[in-house]
Amino acid sequence: MKKWVSTLIVLLLFFLLQIPINAKEKNNWETLDVMTNYAWQLSKQKKFDEAKQLLLFLENEFKENNVENRLSINELRVISASYEKALDAVENDGMSYEDRIDKVTQFRLVVDAILSEHQPLWSTMEEPIMTTFAELKTEMEKEDWAAFQHEWNRFLSLYSVIYPSLTVDVDSKNIDKIETHISAVNDKMFFEISKKTRQKHMMEIEKDLKNIFDRVKNDEADPSLLWVMFSTGSVIFIALAYTGWKKYKGEKTDKRKEN
Repeated sequence: MKKWVSTLIVLLLFFLLQIPINAKEKNNWETLDVMTNYAWQLSKQKKFDEAKQLLLFLENEFKENNVENRLSINELRVISASYEKALDAVENDGMSYEDRIDKVTQFRLVVDAILSEHQPLWSTMEEPIMTTFAELKTEMEKEDWAAFQHEWNRFLSLYSVIYPSLTVDVDSKNIDKIETHISAVNDKMFFEISKKTRQKHMMEIEKDLKNIFDRVKNDEADPSLLWVMFSTGSVIFIALAYTGWKKYKGEKTDKRKEN
């Protein structure tokens, strides 16, 4: 029996030690995440020269910490492309402030999407994207096509900001649905179909967009963390239950001796 209890204690220590070990492995990546956020904040303050220096420093840090070895081929491709666009944006004085910020934001969101398993930053774009889409539907109902095109361009701009993050964080089938919808609306034939068909199409786009954001809301708890908590809790419960049972048996034996 003592051997069994010793095994439980060893298992308990094993599960408890896994948490700091895993945290240590993520430390370098989380540091890079913080630095990426700082470059993003500098850009929003129009301190593009400082943001450029930080992005260049980040590139060296990525290489020195061998971050690419912990990324999938797709993640590496997306983060590299987003980094190049962000660096070009902070260097390009001829680009509008909004476009420069969008490119740096894309990179910021991609880094976070790769690090965050739950509640990624790109999900905070739900409100502006869905609000803009609601305006789209309103302008379509009024058949004010100039206003519709304006809102559509705004929607595309917002969607492009989160698109790179979606490619590393969302099932490709869901992204393909949105891309198919976008292609359909961009086609000139969209304005020649019946009003009822246009309305149905817009409702489908809205539904598919909501499905993407709802996917994040449904991932509030980390399954791996829950497993560790459950396993650790089970070991503790069994150990305490055994200790309580031994104490009960001991007290019962003592009472018998007294009688």
